[in-house]
Amino acid sequence: MLEVLPFSGFRYNDNIPLEKVLCLPYDIISEEERMKFLESHPYNFVRLTLGEKIPIDYKEINKSLTDWINNKILIKEEKSFYIYKQKFSWYERKEVSWGLLCIIKIQPLGEEDILPHEQTFFAPKMDRLEVLRHCNANFEPIWGIYEDKEGYMANLCRKLDEKRALLHVKTWDKREHILWKIPSSLENNIKEFFKTKKILIADGHHRYEASWSYYQEKKESKFSYVFILLTDLYDPGVKVLPTHRVLKKNINISLWDLEEFFEIIEEEFHENLELLFNPSNPFIYYYDGKKLYKLFPKIKYLSSKNEKSNIWWVLPTTILQKGVWENILKKKEGELQEKNLIRFSHDLKEVKELIKNEDFRSAFILPAIPLEIIYTLAIKGERLPQKSTYFYPKPISGLIFWKIDDEK
Repeated sequence: MLEVLPFSGFRYNDNIPLEKVLCLPYDIISEEERMKFLESHPYNFVRLTLGEKIPIDYKEINKSLTDWINNKILIKEEKSFYIYKQKFSWYERKEVSWGLLCIIKIQPLGEEDILPHEQTFFAPKMDRLEVLRHCNANFEPIWGIYEDKEGYMANLCRKLDEKRALLHVKTWDKREHILWKIPSSLENNIKEFFKTKKILIADGHHRYEASWSYYQEKKESKFSYVFILLTDLYDPGVKVLPTHRVLKKNINISLWDLEEFFEIIEEEFHENLELLFNPSNPFIYYYDGKKLYKLFPKIKYLSSKNEKSNIWWVLPTTILQKGVWENILKKKEGELQEKNLIRFSHDLKEVKELIKNEDFRSAFILPAIPLEIIYTLAIKGERLPQKSTYFYPKPISGLIFWKIDDEK
């Protein structure tokens, strides 16, 4: 059974220019972006999520947090549930995404009602565990997806949309971020609504596992919760983008290699490529910098299936990792990533530009996996290969956060 609770959030005081202190989530910030955020304002939130030094100085982060609270740069709100709305442009269309900000009682991931969808790694989990150990704070919400066929939360969001918001800010990327407190009279209804739900972790697997490890260390009930944004599976504003792989020049893959496991059809590279996964017609693309090839797995690849479901075996990332990395290169993707031999991108234009760079040779372009399929596989207990998805729009960092010590 799920347990969601309101929380006492910390936010910037009203004299701080909010548009200058918000930042991207810690795990998608490049070093160049981190420096820009640091330079944008002395209280930019990146000082709490990543700090000012490399490697991260966790003691310095805690000092900043303590100083900002003591000096009233950060102020504490009364305990509440919050509705978070994002307004953004998507291919020249205006889109909206909604979510509930709360804290949720943690469980062993994947064993009960909170479901992972991707594999995790040791180092990122340990990094966020150190943040918890030093600061006792969840600076950024993990992102969870639940199913609301009746539209209960959607109706609540529409009603609040008519009310005055607690916070409303437009950021450098032209997104608008709006935050409302939910009336306390509705708190019990929300708690009851979520008791029977299952939550798919969209973003934040490492932070969730770090919170579980922290709870195991502390063994106190107040540490058994994690800060989360909960979004409806049927919210049309939630986008799942593919993650393409761009290969350095010293990875040499030929069409002869690919022909052993794939039927190959040459296609024209254009901005409107077919990029949505269809289980009945699975494929990935290979781009050699000049020509684009559509790769359909042969029986030789498909006959190697075992253990997982049929859909799992024909996911774009599974085809790439099992059919190409392991069958042809005899390597795991993690090995290539550790040696800095591949780069990830969600943008076709960026892929083409990178291959013009003398460091890169080719790319694998992958279709996006629909959210409903991801949710279904998670319910079955099947995790996707790493970097199978990129959820958008990600919650902005710094709007509000939860400090565990201040919760009772």
